[in-house]
Amino acid sequence: MGLLTQDQPIASSVVSEDGQARLSFIQKVYSLFLLGLFTATGGAFITLSNQDFVIAVISHIWIGLIVYFGVFFACMALRKTPGINVVALLGFTFVSGVFLSPALLAVAARAGGSYGIVYEAALITGSIFIGLTAYTFITKKDFSFLGGVVTIGLFAVIGISLVLMFFPSESANLALAWIGSVLFSLFILYDTSRIMQTHESDEYVSGALSLYLDFINLFLMILRILSNRRN
Repeated sequence: MGLLTQDQPIASSVVSEDGQARLSFIQKVYSLFLLGLFTATGGAFITLSNQDFVIAVISHIWIGLIVYFGVFFACMALRKTPGINVVALLGFTFVSGVFLSPALLAVAARAGGSYGIVYEAALITGSIFIGLTAYTFITKKDFSFLGGVVTIGLFAVIGISLVLMFFPSESANLALAWIGSVLFSLFILYDTSRIMQTHESDEYVSGALSLYLDFINLFLMILRILSNRRN
C-alpha cells in the first residue's frame, strides 16, 4: 500500500543510482519486510500463548486501535531516521501481530481449535506474493498505472466493510474477501514497481512497510475465504 510517496519517477529516486546502490536498497527493503513478518508472528504467538493477554486485547479494542495507529504514524514519521526507523518498523509489526491474534484465535476456534487453516492461508499468501514479486522484477514492467484503481478499490473495500459491520451478511463478506484478495494482489504489483520508481535510497523502511501491509491484508482476505469454505 503506497505510503507518503509519489507515483511518478523522480530524479533522486533509487532507480537513478548505479546497480550496486539499487541492489543494496532492494536487499534492505526485503530483509526488513521478512524481519517484520517474523516480528508480527512473534507478537501473535506471544499473545495467543497467554489467554489473559488475548482477553485484554479483545476487552480494550479501542485502546488497541489507538496504540496500533499511534505506532504506525510514529513509524512513518521516523522512517528516514537511521536506526530508530528500523526499531519503529519492528515495533509496529509486533503490535500488529498482537492486534491480529484475536482474529486468528476466532478462525482456529471455528475450525475446531486447529491452526491449520492459518498456516494454509499463510502458505497461499506467501506463494502469491513471491509469484507477483518475481513477475514484476523479471518483466521490469511499470505498474504505476494501477495507482488510481487500487486507491479507489481500497476506499470501496473500507466503505463496504463498515457497512457490513452494521448489516452482516455471510455472502457479502465472502464476496468482499474475494474482491479484497484481487485488490491486495494488485497492490503487490503496484508497490513492488513503485518502490523502485519513486523511493529514495533512505526510504527502505517505507518500502518494507508498504509490502508488509500488502502481505498482511492479502493474508486476512485469504484467511476469510478459507474460513468460509471450511464452515
